[in-house]
Amino acid sequence: MTAVREGMWRRFPRPDPSNAGMWVIGAGHGMTHAYSAAFYVLLPFLAKDLGLTYSQVGLVITIRQFMSTVVNLPAGMIVDTLGSRSLFMSLALAWAAVPYLLIGFTSSYAVILVAMGIVGIGNFLWHPAAITALSEMYPTRRGYGLALHELGANLGDTLTPLAAGFLLAALNWRRTLLIVVAAGLLLTLVIVRMMRHVHRRQSAPPSRAPALGEYAKGLRVLVRNGRLLVLAMVSGVRAMTQLGLSTFLPLYLSYELHVPAALLGLYLAVVQASGMVATPIAGTLSDRLGPKRVATAGMFTTSVVVLGFAALNLGAAFVAGLALLGFFVYSMRPAILRRSACCSPPRPCCPPRCPSWEDTSATGTASCRSST
Repeated sequence: MTAVREGMWRRFPRPDPSNAGMWVIGAGHGMTHAYSAAFYVLLPFLAKDLGLTYSQVGLVITIRQFMSTVVNLPAGMIVDTLGSRSLFMSLALAWAAVPYLLIGFTSSYAVILVAMGIVGIGNFLWHPAAITALSEMYPTRRGYGLALHELGANLGDTLTPLAAGFLLAALNWRRTLLIVVAAGLLLTLVIVRMMRHVHRRQSAPPSRAPALGEYAKGLRVLVRNGRLLVLAMVSGVRAMTQLGLSTFLPLYLSYELHVPAALLGLYLAVVQASGMVATPIAGTLSDRLGPKRVATAGMFTTSVVVLGFAALNLGAAFVAGLALLGFFVYSMRPAILRRSACCSPPRPCCPPRCPSWEDTSATGTASCRSST
């Protein structure tokens, strides 16, 4: 019996210390998503407290997405030029927390708009630094590192609404936001310290930063790629649906269906959890069936679910509808990105950010304004 247990233990996968950098960067990515996930839960209560209209709520998210669009490409160029990935990731983590701290203390709508613009800048400082760091530190395990990076975001999006909802059941939105930010800052200090320690142990020579002319040349090549531009628009339509639902679904649940705060957090967590399940499944199906089929099926099914969603009452069918909605909305992303990678020219001078991601921010901005 002892021999059997020892054999089972030897077959059980043990943590690999060499992967510590992947886990730390994934945890940091989770923190950048956690603040936004909590803010969506708090949004109905903030709007009611300050007397904001639907158009004003839409403008709050629009400002964030617009600033993300503006800094998307320059952020990648700055990171490549200056290097210091750990510094940029640490700055992005702090940058993500401070604006929400400001929102927790203000009642000025103008200040909230400025704070959300700062959030948009901080969010896109993280991605080029983190993705480049993973590629440099783990050149032979890049795919695994990116998977852990995405897992961190999924966990942040799923767990934070639950925590925020339960806190809202006992506290007001301001105190809840301050608690989320305080907890996030404490975790950020731990993550930054671990990040520096891992980076010293696993430092890799930074890749050569392309010259400005190379960036411009690569951008011209991508802009002339008709297939890639079409995929960018498709990605934008998907983002329009996702961002519109993330912004106004909490308002609908709170204002129209009078869902309590704890249950509101649970419902939003269901959407994110089903999306977390959908991502690897859609990636596998994209490899087997082709990304075009998966993306087309996802868009059609999402449209059907959204049309039928408003007719559902609270209950098991409603929760199932939320799960289906999250599953199909998030299932399109890996298929679209895979197709984009196939259409992109394999040139080292191309910009570090995929154009479909940039169009995601731009079209998502239009979504929040048009939804109002």
